[in-house]
Amino acid sequence: MKKCIFLFFVFCMIANFAAADDKDLCLSIGLEFGVENISKSDDDDNIYYLMPLLLYENSFFNKTLDVYAELEYTFGLTKKDYGDGDEVIPQSIYFDLIVGYNLRFGSASTLSFILENEFDKFIISPRSTGGPNLTGIFTPAVNFNQNFSFGDLFARLGAPLTYFDKGAGTTMGLDFTIGWNSTFGLGIEAKLRTLLFPGSDVGYNGFETIFSYQTGSVYVEVETIFPREISGEGVKITPEFDYSWWNFTFYVKCEFSGIGASGAGVRITPAIGVKYSY
Repeated sequence: MKKCIFLFFVFCMIANFAAADDKDLCLSIGLEFGVENISKSDDDDNIYYLMPLLLYENSFFNKTLDVYAELEYTFGLTKKDYGDGDEVIPQSIYFDLIVGYNLRFGSASTLSFILENEFDKFIISPRSTGGPNLTGIFTPAVNFNQNFSFGDLFARLGAPLTYFDKGAGTTMGLDFTIGWNSTFGLGIEAKLRTLLFPGSDVGYNGFETIFSYQTGSVYVEVETIFPREISGEGVKITPEFDYSWWNFTFYVKCEFSGIGASGAGVRITPAIGVKYSY
């Protein structure tokens, strides 16, 4: 898999010079530091981590083809005992690849066909002998964007197929997203998630919202996820603040998860990071 990811970025670099809409490399590198479970009073329960990241985003052929790729490698700074008596350093990989083809109708309407493959969770350690160590999500989607004088309105329909290793099966859903990007920096996005397969769990699967605002070098975002079973998983809220200077972006965020879950406290994970764009 590592070879495939490396070859993909090499291909993008070559294609960038051949057919990209600009001459920048369109690459971003970054580093994030965070603390998982900081809400626990016992420091032994905390996980301090570093996460190097690599991003690529560009448009080709007069913005007909969009490509986005993200690679993150998270590793703990201390070893942890996960119950089997053997202390290991937690490590995981996140990878997301999105390819979109755009059809324009006049100067205000765009219909996009999108394919996305996401390794939402690829655990290197600690390895589980029971549950899956890999969770992937393959999503074909259709997006329609309409430009108005007050901003852009868009609607997206996606069919995520979630797959696991170790023969843990698959699930299939249907997501519907609507959003508005204003002309003065405000952005609003709402997503309804439903589950179509397996048949015993069809129906409502969750709801997500993203509120954002950008003015000059400052960007603020608040993402909220409401799962199907709030008492089991809890609501997750993640505020983020970004500041851009030259080619650098400095950010701070904090994830509050497990809100409203029965029998568990709120899990707090703050993080700071920096990205440099070429």
